[in-house]
Amino acid sequence: MRLTDLEDLTQYMSLDTKLFIENNTQPVVAIKYADNHVDILLVANNSNKALSLSQLFARLRESSANTILFREDTSPIFGFHLNERYDIIFN
Repeated sequence: MRLTDLEDLTQYMSLDTKLFIENNTQPVVAIKYADNHVDILLVANNSNKALSLSQLFARLRESSANTILFREDTSPIFGFHLNERYDIIFN
């Protein structure tokens, strides 16, 4: 998923929306740059504190619109859905 796609799809959502990865619904707790120093890896673990949409966008403010989001294991993120609390679940 490209960063610009995420921005477009979430423009009307609350910036307090929490972010999770679909595998075991683990919270996204940090970001790392991929080996190409352009794309982003979303780091998830069993923490109880997930990043919010505003925190993600603030950290990626100067990233290219074509930046691609990946899981920490470098598998691509194709999209997301919302759970019953309207959290973003990347898949």
